[in-house]
Amino acid sequence: MFQGIPVSVTAVDPHWRENFVSVVSVVERRSENIADPLALAPATRDCDLVTEVIDSLAALRALEPEWRALQRRVGRPSQVFQSFDWCSAWAEGLGDAREHNLRIVTVRIDGHLALVWPLMRTCVGPLCVLRWLSDPYSQYGDVLVAADAGRDRLLAAAWERIRSLPGVDAIRLRHVRVDAVAACFLARHCRPVGDTDSAPCLDLTAFADEAAYARRYTKAQRRRRKRIRRELEEKGTLDFRLLRSGPEFDALIDRTIAEKRHWLAERGLHSRPLADPRLADFIRRLADFEDLDLVLSVLTSGSEPVAFEIGLRFGGHHFGYITAHDTCLTDASPARLHMDLSQRRAIADGLAAFDLMVPGDPHKVSWSCHSVDVFDFCAPVTLAGHLYGLAYLESLRPLARRAYLIAPPAVRRHFKRLVGA
Repeated sequence: MFQGIPVSVTAVDPHWRENFVSVVSVVERRSENIADPLALAPATRDCDLVTEVIDSLAALRALEPEWRALQRRVGRPSQVFQSFDWCSAWAEGLGDAREHNLRIVTVRIDGHLALVWPLMRTCVGPLCVLRWLSDPYSQYGDVLVAADAGRDRLLAAAWERIRSLPGVDAIRLRHVRVDAVAACFLARHCRPVGDTDSAPCLDLTAFADEAAYARRYTKAQRRRRKRIRRELEEKGTLDFRLLRSGPEFDALIDRTIAEKRHWLAERGLHSRPLADPRLADFIRRLADFEDLDLVLSVLTSGSEPVAFEIGLRFGGHHFGYITAHDTCLTDASPARLHMDLSQRRAIADGLAAFDLMVPGDPHKVSWSCHSVDVFDFCAPVTLAGHLYGLAYLESLRPLARRAYLIAPPAVRRHFKRLVGA
């Protein structure tokens, strides 16, 4: 079933193929029982599938009612980054730039929208690559597909159109969850690249209330949180709030991003989205939409903000998009107390899960109860695309990334200065 996965993947992770095949097989079996109003019954399987490529903001805006209807009918919480709100906010602010060309592929059945595959074409020098729309802003990549019984047929029709798009050397699709709608299809038609990552998540339905949540902590963990609270209370009364709009909301968006950038710089780390000067405007634009709830939580000590989180709420899940704290107080661990309060608030608000998303760093795992494997895929189209995939994505980049991450912060900071990151 997974002929598209090469044996050479074991050079990256000897258990990659075994784990991926077993987990995706379970997902496929479960998906067979999911009904959908547009499922391709035998009587409709001979109807024509009409594919289209949305490559302008005007066409994207015109698709809004149908996109929202499809998303509300079959969308999953993890498809927040394929929601119309997210994609249109990104396209309105960044997608009209020369370096990001919209390539949103749609498929219709008898005139009804049945698939939305949000992509964009990015070019660096002579090389042009298709990516998920908004990459690297987005954290998960997937496809909105209406018909479960005919899912592969719809994906195949879209894939054929994608492969035929002019001016494309390769298709690079990052951060595909093992339980994504498109995971099985991409495993058959693409090459896995890079290392397997994970997305930690906490199941909030396991806690009837905050008291039940508090019982998950060990005595040592409870003592540590009390110590953090005492230290912060020495500076003033603690307060935890959620903001969704207003002047303070706008100012704290800027403060959150600034503190996160400072924290990364101290460790010699680099984040492409956080390095983009347009990030704050993009996030503020998300506050104006209807299906995606953008929340900013802040922990203050006295009148001073000490920890922050920019979160996305979608489909009953909370996604911790950007967390930060006052870097002058790092030793006091305000971010730890903030995370505790943020998860408690999500429980109180009736949310089902708290998703910390990729990468699966140890500090995220400690706030979670399980993780979902996440993979990157590549499909070369031209000779240049083959070289890009084999030489860079499968060989050079993973080695360079590992060396970079294990290097001391001082070495990373020096390297960043040399390359101008």
